[in-house]
Amino acid sequence: MTRIATLLLTVSTGVAATPFENCPTEAFLFQKDTTVYGVDLVTGDYEVLKEDLTLAGNVNAIGFNQTDNYIYGFSKSQLKVVRVGGDYEAQVLNVSGLPSGVHFYVGDVTNNTYWIYHKNHGLYAISLSASDPNYLKAVKIPGADTSMNLTDFAFHPDDGELYAVDNGSGAVYQIDTSDGSREILGYGGVTGTFGAGYFDKSGYYYISRNQDGNIFRLDLRNPEQLDPTAEFYANGPSSNQNDGARCAIAPVVADNVDFGDAPDSYGTTMEENGARHSLEPQGPMLGSKVDAESDGYKSPRTDESVGLNDEDGISFKNGLTAGQAAIIGVSVSRQAGYLQGFFDWNSDGDFDDAGEHAVQDEWLAVGSSDIQVTVPAAASGVVQTRFRIASDAGVRSRGGAPDGEVEDYAEAVLAPGVTQIHYPSSGWATVAFEDRWPRMPDYDMNDVVVDLKFTQYLESGQITRVKVTGQLRAVGAAYHNGLALHLPGISRTNIGSGSTLTKSGSRVEGAGLEAGQSNAVFVVSEDLKTEYVSSCLYYRTEQGCNDEIQMPFELDIQFAQGVPANAMPRAPFDPFIFASPGKARTGFDAPPGRALEIHMADFPPTDLASDQYFGREQDDSNPGSGRYYRTGNSLPWALEFNHQWSYPAEQQDLLQTYPNFEKYLEYDGGQYTDWHQKSNGVQQKLFD
Repeated sequence: MTRIATLLLTVSTGVAATPFENCPTEAFLFQKDTTVYGVDLVTGDYEVLKEDLTLAGNVNAIGFNQTDNYIYGFSKSQLKVVRVGGDYEAQVLNVSGLPSGVHFYVGDVTNNTYWIYHKNHGLYAISLSASDPNYLKAVKIPGADTSMNLTDFAFHPDDGELYAVDNGSGAVYQIDTSDGSREILGYGGVTGTFGAGYFDKSGYYYISRNQDGNIFRLDLRNPEQLDPTAEFYANGPSSNQNDGARCAIAPVVADNVDFGDAPDSYGTTMEENGARHSLEPQGPMLGSKVDAESDGYKSPRTDESVGLNDEDGISFKNGLTAGQAAIIGVSVSRQAGYLQGFFDWNSDGDFDDAGEHAVQDEWLAVGSSDIQVTVPAAASGVVQTRFRIASDAGVRSRGGAPDGEVEDYAEAVLAPGVTQIHYPSSGWATVAFEDRWPRMPDYDMNDVVVDLKFTQYLESGQITRVKVTGQLRAVGAAYHNGLALHLPGISRTNIGSGSTLTKSGSRVEGAGLEAGQSNAVFVVSEDLKTEYVSSCLYYRTEQGCNDEIQMPFELDIQFAQGVPANAMPRAPFDPFIFASPGKARTGFDAPPGRALEIHMADFPPTDLASDQYFGREQDDSNPGSGRYYRTGNSLPWALEFNHQWSYPAEQQDLLQTYPNFEKYLEYDGGQYTDWHQKSNGVQQKLFD
């Protein structure tokens, strides 16, 4: 959140305070003895702006005036209205017309008018416009309702109405400032001392409860369809005396916040009060990686599409098997914390049912721990899970937390006797292609970059199913290329009718299973250039062109008959690219189309490829000896890595970006086996 300098607030009658420079996005919270906090409503994270304003007692009934960018409040010690500036200097204002000896603790500002309320004394309006004849004169609203048990209220930025929540009943009031009458819109479902109320630009109303610091959100965006239900939103600072103010026309924005990436029914985006954590320099983490997003990326998009692969803190060691205990490995770094684990056992799109908060307030030290969860016998299919760690106990499946991290996983429930084989063991594998074959490549190895992960299901020694998850990470190619996956040695006729391919949220007919092949080949895309939108000429290869990762896909392969484990090809099987039909290519008299395939080194082509290109130009393939897709000095046109690889930026030669790669080839892979690690690359030549 925006940090504000901590300055001294003094009482002055002659020197005007300096206004705020703009409309702040954070919420201000003044507490007992006037400690001033800046509160991030997104996560509940807060910062002490000033511990002691040297003003006896507290300043309450505060409101932000959008006309002059000052905070107005009521001093308990002075029993006068004060004006607080952006430099935290204050000026006591000589307001006339107020009852003597009364401390007003409910207030807000709208249209250059300061409104204050006291249950025993009524509602007052104070003009803050120097050109108004009633400037700084308190005008009591005759007949105003004085039955409301309030500790704050706030003005809506759009409809201009005044709203409040009754502490005792939880009634949500809309107050008519013309006569002080009120209408009950409904009941929020929460009670307590709501000492601070705030609006944001869209019309959400936030109330902070003194006793525990809980911040609740009410959806008052549409005046015609107001929803008075209060939902828990975040944890903030608790207090026995407080009051809040905020510039109501400012949006609530996420700054340095980690979100989940489950489907939005589970609470992922800000709109749906998604799980989110402030990324403070201290606080617990899951795994060793975490990154910030401006909002949640709901499935099938993931937060990995705009940053790190930070889902690295949880491992399902023996999978999820119906009716059995699951062992879940948890890696905690930086600081110990409380772990929460949520499982949508009945797959109804939420974590709200009995038994779905399966891990509650599990205190975990830094390091690796195992926890046990019993999988219900009735569980089946793919179960959405969510894990959250924080310094605070009681973190829920939705809402903000002041520190920690959230990680979301979708995990298949296995029938008894079924186990999973993962490749890689965690995170993504990467396959990168050069597409100029058989010509000499420019060798930046980023013409097509795809991330993949594979899960095989083993039952009684047979592989019965393979799930492939992928995403298109880069296209640095001028040519049009398709993408496919070949399962060497697996007959096309053994692919079951239940197989599916979902790409960018849409189902692909026939799972992409290609006709005319003896082995199973699945076409993910005929032309990758149609699968993304880029802000630059090339997609995610030019420095500064950090478009989000696109084209998420999931290929679920069901075998008609199980494949013996020893007959199953090794993951990542054989991903390859091919020339998009009808698209021209330099060096060819006519578009080569589907007949031109580019595979990883020493993988033979499929049935639909032409062998007429072998041995042309720079290609040194020798099908008779099993040598394919290599140059004369053994450079491949495709590479695969068992981790998410950092590839060269546009026009940066791989041999110069990763200098040890050439040495690796010289030793025939016997030395320099870690050449591809990012730490061994020339950092300024890498895209990311």
